[in-house]
Order: sequence, then structure tokens, then C-alpha cells
Amino acid sequence: MSTLLQERQQPITAPRLRDRVAAQGAIPRASAGHEAAAAVPCRPVVAPRASWSLILGSIVATLREWRRRSVNRSELARLDERTLRDIGVDPSMVDYEMYQWFWRPPRDWRD
Repeated sequence: MSTLLQERQQPITAPRLRDRVAAQGAIPRASAGHEAAAAVPCRPVVAPRASWSLILGSIVATLREWRRRSVNRSELARLDERTLRDIGVDPSMVDYEMYQWFWRPPRDWRD
């Protein structure tokens, strides 16, 4: 290892910043896909508008789902204890589900 150090006559130095900048400036970096900043027109970006039928359709679907949840919960609340035992549901689970808001999804009681 000492022989390698002795053979090296010049000290190791990092290239100077000035040398790197001059070397980078010598190579033109013009790509065909890019335009100069002054040539780009100044226009606002316009996002595509969603159609009203799509928006109204999703609102109607949400309202139908909420109504379905409300009806299902009220039907579950009307079942007697014998029927609940037959389907494998505890009455306390029905009480919990009955008092949930309509926008809350129903729990899966099969766990």
C-alpha cells in the first residue's frame, strides 16, 4: 500500500466549480420538445368540465343508497326475537344497527 502512495506524485483534488460550469456551458442542451419561455403563450389551464348528468346521477345513486339503508334498518328492527335467532343475529346487534345514521354503512355481523 505504501508503494501506491509513493507512486502517486500529484495530490488528489476535486474539480473546481468554475471548470465544471464552463464544461456544461459548452454543450448546448436544446431539446425539440421544449420551447423558450417567451414563446409559450400565457393562457390559463382549463380543466374539463364534468357533465351534469354524471354529477346528478351520482347524487341520485347516493340518495337511493341512503334510503335503502334506512329501509333495511327499519325492517330489521321489526323482526321478532325468534326470527333474529333463526338468522343468527343477536337483538343487541339489531339495537345497535337501528340507531345508526342513514349515511353510515351497515356492519357485517357475520364475523
